[in-house]
Order: sequence, then structure tokens, then C-alpha cells
Amino acid sequence: MQYSLFTHGTALQIETPGELASNIKVGWGTQISFRQPVVEIVDDGTPVFKTEGPGSWFHITLPSTLTTFGRRNPRLESITLLFETRGNCRILRVHVYDGSDIVEEFNDLGIFKLGGEFLRTRDSKDINPEAPPPNHESFGNTLQLTKSHRVFSVIGISFYACAFGHQPDPKFHPIQESVLVMSAAGGQFTVEDDIFARVVAVLERFVGRSREP
Repeated sequence: MQYSLFTHGTALQIETPGELASNIKVGWGTQISFRQPVVEIVDDGTPVFKTEGPGSWFHITLPSTLTTFGRRNPRLESITLLFETRGNCRILRVHVYDGSDIVEEFNDLGIFKLGGEFLRTRDSKDINPEAPPPNHESFGNTLQLTKSHRVFSVIGISFYACAFGHQPDPKFHPIQESVLVMSAAGGQFTVEDDIFARVVAVLERFVGRSREP
């Protein structure tokens, strides 16, 4: 059995808000504005911008359902971020935790990192795991774990975002506003069928009814 759990973007926690230009929580999530990368003057007098501007780690927690599905703990298969970046903002790193334990670190997200419009975009396998290959659409905002993880307590998603310039990139303009809109984060889980647990549950209901006066 496959299922998903999502937390709304208004629950987003900011680790170092003082490093940001601004942040505000609204009905559709959290909007963050970033300061631009710092300019440095090299020996020949040319202004060069740092690759990464001031940023912050952000944290969001997924609710736990350890006792919902009987005797078998769910397994986390992947996580999904529903977000939009504007200007030079990029998500550079994503870490997944189970309580205090690290599950997986996604530190190499490609040359241009995570950026774009993903507010209403999910991997089609998240929504329908039986979707045939011709209809399968894969998107970068869903990160598949290297190995499924049996959940012990509760899943936390942490990611680092900032104004990001990949140099030399002719499209990089440091004077642009860099904004991140976070609407939700979630995880895709699987639970193994437990026939024994189902039988026990049926027997418990039957015994309970037979004892009624």
C-alpha cells in the first residue's frame, strides 16, 4: 500500500531569519526574500559575485502515523517539495531526518540546483503508483531515497536555500530579486500488507462482540 503525507508551507521554520531580506507567512504558504550574493573586486578591478548569497536552512516536519497501519511501520520512499523560486533563488541541499537521525543527504542537486515553478507539480508515480510508463512524468522536486527507510519516529525535511549564481552564467543578474515560495512538503510512504495483523483485528472484533450481553 502506498500513501502520501504533506505539511502545509505555513509550518515552515527558518533557522537563521537574520540572514534573510524578509519573510512572511500567508494563507498559501511562506514567502522568503533573500539578500543578493556579495560582490568582490578581484585584482584587475573586475567585480565578481560569490556563487552563493546569504541564505538559511529551513525545516518542516511530516506527521507520524506509526500506529495507523497495524504491526508494520511505514517505509519512506521519497520526499516532495512544492515550491516556486523567482530570480536567482535556488535550493542547494536537502536533508531528510527521522527524529534525530539523518536518513539521507541530497547535496548534489545538479549544476543549477533546485529552482523553478513546482507549486502544483508532483511525480505521477506519487499520485498513482500503477500509472503506466507512457503517462509517467518525473519532476526534480521529488527526491527518491537511495534505499527505503523504515520510519522510527517522525520525518523532518531540512533544506538550504539562497540567492545562487552559477558563474559564468550570462543569465545571472545579481540585481534581480531572489524569492522562495514554499507551499508544502511531503513524503511518499509504503506499508507492507500484514495478513496476520488483519486476522488478529478481525478476531478481536469477533471476540468483543461475543462478550456483549
